[in-house]
Amino acid sequence: MTVEGRVSTDHAPSPDLLQETLRFLLVRYARNPSPSTAGHIACCLDRLLTHPQFKAAPNERCTYRQMRSYWRLVENLG
Repeated sequence: MTVEGRVSTDHAPSPDLLQETLRFLLVRYARNPSPSTAGHIACCLDRLLTHPQFKAAPNERCTYRQMRSYWRLVENLG
């Protein structure tokens, strides 16, 4: 099972709100890089990818998956 299948979407915020949160976290990381913020970015991407109302073109969804992998790596490398 993929990570996307394991993330709970109960009481999930809307995809628009998750994308706003993602933008905020990316700006936050740019101003003050930290493994913790990188982890929050990856979690936000997980939640967005698993959201039942998130409708993205396959190439856009692939980009989000690649971003998630990148931010998990940044988090783990600290």
